[in-house]
Amino acid sequence: MDIEVPEGLNPALTALGWLVGRWEGTGNGTDHDGNGFEFEQRIEFNHNGGEYLYYASQTFLLGSEGADQVPMSMETGFWRPKKDASLEVVLTSADGWTEVLVGKIQVTRIDLMTDAVVRTESATVSHSAGQRLYGKVEGDLMYVLDRATTEHELRPHMWARLKRT
Repeated sequence: MDIEVPEGLNPALTALGWLVGRWEGTGNGTDHDGNGFEFEQRIEFNHNGGEYLYYASQTFLLGSEGADQVPMSMETGFWRPKKDASLEVVLTSADGWTEVLVGKIQVTRIDLMTDAVVRTESATVSHSAGQRLYGKVEGDLMYVLDRATTEHELRPHMWARLKRT
């Protein structure tokens, strides 16, 4: 498997090097009421020499024609790999919550589970737990996000296939 390591990447990040860059594409999801939706997503992973990647993700709800974009969600955070191929991820959402996820890096597959969630009083989503799977498939970034809320058990929420731009 051909895995690129970006120039200047801190050696501690080698296992995550394949994520570095900007990814864009569309995906599908289900809201808390079970209604389906289609979205556009932009994700960027970058580095600055530290032992972490910084991450930003924006999603836009697509209208019925696929052209109208309505801002849907935005999150940012840090991906912190450890020497034993485990991973700590700290994410903060504009919806009013912060989540700590832990998981394992397996070449070009990353499995993450929620360790803790903190919500503000005005959080627009009652997010309580999550599970994420990221993988590189045929050069694309694919992921699945399952989410639990205070009203619903863990269930599929969003999934997408993104291309490096």
